[in-house]
Amino acid sequence: MWRAVGNIASRYGLAAIAVGAAAVATHFLAGVGDAGITPLFFAAVLLSAWYGGLGPGLLATFLSGAAAAVLLIEPHSITRQGVEDHILRLCVFTTVALLTSSLHGAIKRAAEASRLAKEAAESASAAKSRFLAMVSHELRTPLSPVLMVADLLERDPSLSDAVRADIRTIRRNVDLEIRLIEDLVDLTRIGAGKLHLRTEPIDPAEALQAAVQVCGGDLREKELDFRMDRQAEACRVNGDAVRLQQVFWNLIRNAIKFTPAGGKIRITIRMTADRQMAIEFTDSGIGIEQPQLAKIFQAFEQGGPDIQARFGGLGLGLAICQGIVEAHRGSVTAASAGKGMGATFTVTLPLVMESCSGESTQSSCSRSLASAE
Repeated sequence: MWRAVGNIASRYGLAAIAVGAAAVATHFLAGVGDAGITPLFFAAVLLSAWYGGLGPGLLATFLSGAAAAVLLIEPHSITRQGVEDHILRLCVFTTVALLTSSLHGAIKRAAEASRLAKEAAESASAAKSRFLAMVSHELRTPLSPVLMVADLLERDPSLSDAVRADIRTIRRNVDLEIRLIEDLVDLTRIGAGKLHLRTEPIDPAEALQAAVQVCGGDLREKELDFRMDRQAEACRVNGDAVRLQQVFWNLIRNAIKFTPAGGKIRITIRMTADRQMAIEFTDSGIGIEQPQLAKIFQAFEQGGPDIQARFGGLGLGLAICQGIVEAHRGSVTAASAGKGMGATFTVTLPLVMESCSGESTQSSCSRSLASAE
């Protein structure tokens, strides 16, 4: 209680001291500028409102008006016109000072509200991160033995082909569940700025080829015409091979997912005009409408309810890709001519070595997938 009383007294005391100092200084500066209402009174009001709030600001306004009135009145030269001028000055000063006090009070309240909102948001974000980390661990723990048993049963020759096919379906769905959990965790890490990279000079094409190998079965199953065109050789970037493979895998998987059976997927590795490595993923799939391009990299964005209903998923892959690529000081962009016209995603990464040849090599779907087997 006494602490609160002391705080109030100090705020209002500051207002009185500031006005008193302004009045004394104005008295000794008589004849310089305005005879009574100098900027010193405005400074006193500003100081009182900023440090004390609206109440001290209003007190400073009242005291400044009274002090200015005393300083303005010269008994030996009082005239009607002079009094009217002084009153007008005091009215203008009081109005401006009141607005100033109110404005500073509003600014302080807004700043305090902003601070509290920021603290609440940071607390909520930290709680969300802890919750997702805990939940992801608890969800993955029971799935691991399920996946292990499914793998063992799938290799059991004593089971019929039909049973093994059912077990394969179970394993694929468990894999998908684990992938979704890991995507949520990655998105949380990226949002919190806690995505740790183990970077070293690498050739991104090696991570790209590893991602192609992982997706080989899906490419064959949909009979997609897949080709790679490498126009830059022996280029290296400072990157995390595992994380870049995750990016490439996500983009290839998206291309496969949204491209109908028998469609085309092209991957081109080239150099940009400013000597960076660009990896383009082009498909002949369903395309992206222009309104969706601006938000395609937002988390949980899937291009509309119809796309979500047809293809499923959480819409986290592209947001994670963008976070990982930007952590590598690169960029990822999307382009599409519209619905049914396919799409192109381009990953651009800065080089650490510029020893890239201009030779172009092409590999067809069959050659690339043969090396994956």
